[in-house]
Amino acid sequence: MIWANPILKRYARSRLRPASFGVALLMTILLAGFFFFLARESTARSIQNPIDVGRMPLIPLLILQGLILFGLGTGQAAAGITTEADEGVIDYQRLAPMTPFAKVLGYLFGLPIREWILFLATLPFTGYSIWKGQVPINGVLQLYAVFFMAAILYHLTGVLAGSVMKNRRWAFLTSTGLVMFLYLIIPQAAKFGLVYLKYVTIYPVFNEVYPSLIPRPLGDAAEVFNTIIPPAKFFGLNFPQYVFTLISQGVLSLAMVMMLWRRWRKADCHLLGKFAATGLFGWLQMMLLGNALPLMDSGDLFPSRELDRRFGRLINPDIQFWSPKTWEATVMIGIYGLVTLASLWWLTFIISSDLHGQVRGWRRARKLGNQKLPLLSDAATSVPWVIAMSMMGAAGWFIFGRALINSHWYPELSLLVVTPVAMFSILICGGLGMAALLESVGRKVTGLVVILGGILPVMLGVILAVSSDDFVALAVWLAGICPVSWPIYGSGVFLSEEGMPRDVARAIPNAFWFWQGVGAILTVWLLSKLRIARKKISDSSREF
Repeated sequence: MIWANPILKRYARSRLRPASFGVALLMTILLAGFFFFLARESTARSIQNPIDVGRMPLIPLLILQGLILFGLGTGQAAAGITTEADEGVIDYQRLAPMTPFAKVLGYLFGLPIREWILFLATLPFTGYSIWKGQVPINGVLQLYAVFFMAAILYHLTGVLAGSVMKNRRWAFLTSTGLVMFLYLIIPQAAKFGLVYLKYVTIYPVFNEVYPSLIPRPLGDAAEVFNTIIPPAKFFGLNFPQYVFTLISQGVLSLAMVMMLWRRWRKADCHLLGKFAATGLFGWLQMMLLGNALPLMDSGDLFPSRELDRRFGRLINPDIQFWSPKTWEATVMIGIYGLVTLASLWWLTFIISSDLHGQVRGWRRARKLGNQKLPLLSDAATSVPWVIAMSMMGAAGWFIFGRALINSHWYPELSLLVVTPVAMFSILICGGLGMAALLESVGRKVTGLVVILGGILPVMLGVILAVSSDDFVALAVWLAGICPVSWPIYGSGVFLSEEGMPRDVARAIPNAFWFWQGVGAILTVWLLSKLRIARKKISDSSREF
């Protein structure tokens, strides 16, 4: 049982001491009571129906609960595990006769145990509002099932961030900032074709249940609006929002549990194995495509359709006057490629071994009498797996772009013949370049290269672009050095965007192909250097 977990018991004793916990509990009850009575009494005069008055505190209380569990709980999980590492408790726990999975569960629920109890303290106010507001219990159960799953996912993120980062303040800020990023930035990215990303939040289920959480006159209007919001059409299967959200967050939670399990099993182990990382990348591509493709023909995938849905009907009730713009296709293809490249870099960073890891791996292999490193070993090169992920990413990117351009919305557009080659070139150069740097010179030097070759050119390009119109073309060439700009430039090459300044329209394709050529040459050179470096490590390990 989870309550018998020694780690959970230790945190229950330390974080639920009456002196400190009592103050936090009192403040939580006071805040919940304040929002409860403020929402009720401020509307009791204008709203005569007691059912509508009873629903008013629900959303303020949900926001308070989210701040407690999502914000404070995630930050505490990150800072707490970092503190454990600083004090040497983690090393002691490795010797404890517990399975790695039991240790993960102990920290997952033990570190934020105070926040869980504070959350429970707000439920009486929520329960009373649900009862007085006659809110359908089915919708409430769906919302809070997703709420709990999201809390577990974010707490796992905090524990994972704290396990990787050495400074507890940075771990706290990073994990809390990630939650804010999910709820402020991700919903905007979902409007540009990345529909799946919103399912790592509670937004889809909240929007579906929202009409029953507000007074009935407003809820009826919101219910009408919800009828035109598309469901979770994962490859046309029409899952209920809460089911698909639970599945999506559950798979990500399972991946993070696997990462923590590997780290507990062995301190210097990679967070993910090479096969698991490749599978996770393929799963992300499948999720992105599965949620985007069914929405193309109806137009629900386009950003302007969302604006038309929210505001256009008030101005023009005839939806037939709406059609997507060409720039929307260009931006959506570019953003899809950028997210794919970022995912590739993230997983490459996880599975690539530094010099010390390669030395340890080769020495271990020599002791076991092996002449080669196992293909799935952490010390083995990540190059074959990066190539496999690049192929999957290019295939997914091309399927997305072709389906978008071949839809009935753009009969006059078509992708260039070289589009799949260019997409693969962007991913293979970016991925293999990152892998070769990480394995040959280490993470610190790779970080310096990223700053000088990635961030600095973009900063200089922006300065040139705003200083004078005569320098815009030069700024395009300079910013093209950064691999982050390659998917954006590529989308402009795949589809010629009308209305661009002539210098910019001429500079983008030239800069794109030039820097792709330079990137290919540098990638081959880095791979040759990596081969020499790995052979040197292999030969030196024979002496031990």
